[in-house]
Amino acid sequence: MQKLLRKFVTNARILNINQKVRKNPTGFVSLRDFDVTPGDTVSLKTITRNPNISLYALNHFAQEAIFVETPSDVDLSERPFLYQAQYDEAIRLYSMSYKSLFKLAEMVRQPNKQLILIHSVGRCGSTLLNAVFNNLPDVLSLSEPEAFTEIVKRRKPDGRNDDKMARLLDAIIQVQCHPTDQVAPKMYAIKFRSFSTVMIDLLHRVAPQSKHIFLYRNAEDRARSIARAFRTVEAGNEVLDPANLRVRTQFVPLLSQYADRATSGELSKVEFSMLAWLSGMQKYLEMDAAGVPMCAVRYEDMIAEPQHIVKTLFEYCGLPTTPERLALGVKAFERDSQQGSSLARTNLKQDAQNRLTDAHLAEIRQLLAEHPTIKKADFIVPGTIQPN
Repeated sequence: MQKLLRKFVTNARILNINQKVRKNPTGFVSLRDFDVTPGDTVSLKTITRNPNISLYALNHFAQEAIFVETPSDVDLSERPFLYQAQYDEAIRLYSMSYKSLFKLAEMVRQPNKQLILIHSVGRCGSTLLNAVFNNLPDVLSLSEPEAFTEIVKRRKPDGRNDDKMARLLDAIIQVQCHPTDQVAPKMYAIKFRSFSTVMIDLLHRVAPQSKHIFLYRNAEDRARSIARAFRTVEAGNEVLDPANLRVRTQFVPLLSQYADRATSGELSKVEFSMLAWLSGMQKYLEMDAAGVPMCAVRYEDMIAEPQHIVKTLFEYCGLPTTPERLALGVKAFERDSQQGSSLARTNLKQDAQNRLTDAHLAEIRQLLAEHPTIKKADFIVPGTIQPN
């Protein structure tokens, strides 16, 4: 029996892909994105030695981690969104238990790992900043690894499972950011999906020496961008049942204050998106008040003064700021950072169906007025890099 248990903890199961069945390119990922057939087992050492195998998703109910293998000539770090590229390029999957994941994390652990953690309210240049860091030869930046989403989903609001979530979060970081024979950066950056701001405190606990960067944008301008990208204007109001409300509140904590409107179908998609902006901004204010060191950047300033913002961010992260390196960083501004994804500029058309009306702007301004601190769309958070 002991020999069987040891084998279970030191092996991963190959899952051969019969068909890819994912429908929503920006939705949460899972093993259900694929129709698979179980195959043989491979050792964890085999996983660590293959630079083309990366963590894709977690299934907390089954206590398993899902990895994908992609072709050797595909550089996932160059894609706008890691989880989309992993799905598109996947040639094989691997499944392992959480016990195996924890063991794998110890096998690849770097005690002094240098991390840059990029948070945002969404549609405010975080994908662009990911490209800025990826242009540096000694930094590997990953845009939206999806496994972190499971932490947001499963963490209890009262913090009673924080110890377990912290251990799992640490394992994800170690496995997502580890050197191989082909790639050994001096620093790793992780650009999270926008709702992951809710776990900044847990990230600070797990990796206290990390450099946190928070990007945000004028609320009304962001709402217009969200409308173009996700067509929130034309989407009908959604009636949330209690279970769905609980899950959504994990991602958007301020939704709890509007639970009655959400469950009766009176909360518009524009309002829901606005509550997500407010939740992210409020979380930053809470972390700043708690003494978590962070650096904030306004999208408007980054676009207007890329050289100044890039130089200041490099200095904050402890990166050299030679003219050559600054030029590499600023070069990212020359192209659409989301090119090749469903959110590329060429795919986002402004038309009557996704343009904010006066009524939508009134909804946004009403939510702002109801917040105890953030009263205006162009609210400036403490620690924001000042423009020249």
